[in-house]
Amino acid sequence: MRYKKIVFLAWIAIALSAVMKGQQLFPEMKGYKAVDEYPVYTPDDLWNYINGAADSYLALGFMELNIREYVKGKNKIKAEIYTFGDDSQAFGMYSMERSPGYDFIDAGVQGYSEQGLVHFYKDRYYVKLMTHSASPRINAKMRELASLISGRIEGSNDFPVLLGLFPSEGRLQNQETYLLESVLGHGFLRGAFRASYEIDGDRFDIYLFSCEGEEEAALMAGSLAGDAFDASEEFFKYAFEDGYNGVLHMARRGSKMVIVSGLGFDKTPVAERYIASMLGD
Repeated sequence: MRYKKIVFLAWIAIALSAVMKGQQLFPEMKGYKAVDEYPVYTPDDLWNYINGAADSYLALGFMELNIREYVKGKNKIKAEIYTFGDDSQAFGMYSMERSPGYDFIDAGVQGYSEQGLVHFYKDRYYVKLMTHSASPRINAKMRELASLISGRIEGSNDFPVLLGLFPSEGRLQNQETYLLESVLGHGFLRGAFRASYEIDGDRFDIYLFSCEGEEEAALMAGSLAGDAFDASEEFFKYAFEDGYNGVLHMARRGSKMVIVSGLGFDKTPVAERYIASMLGD
């Protein structure tokens, strides 16, 4: 019984620490009253706050949501800080909700601003600020608040390292994302960065999986390629017709796997050129 009590108290301490960490990211704003009337949302009750949209957040490793409102007279700025398991997951959620045509600003790793809102991502956090005020002064104050919150977030101020492996030729800017579950409709494919490309009128997507080890990468490759997969090959390459996605070009080397979707068999040299650029010749 004493052991169970100790475990319970330890769990409470961890939970309180996480809450305090989220709350510490909120700065004070001169002239504004801080209002903390919202609970800390977790995977168990996020749907109470964002309804059906919660499914997308949960699928990307959402952990908790902290909210604070900044009030000055009739004006109000709401700040939401979503915490994820790691920076790839936070980037994935942010990138799913951005559009290439947005007005990008210097906030966090990347952010964008529209009338009445600022969204940005940094490290494990996806931050959303919003106001109903059309006042340019209040909107400017909201962007200032974004900068203050970003400054309180420790950790990397760069995109996930693996995004740097994607070739630049033909890459469509600000369309990269991260998928945690059921990549390309297959439940056994997990944890992939995706970038979209256009070359000579051909549009296609490239998925990059970085696994914890060669065994995990081999298991995914074998599940996808079936009997054609040969784990003894240092650099396994295979092109085939997939029931979900049409023609796929895949390759596995070590703990990494690349899949190219959207190019037919007649474009195999193009697919293999990109694969070689990412995995080596």
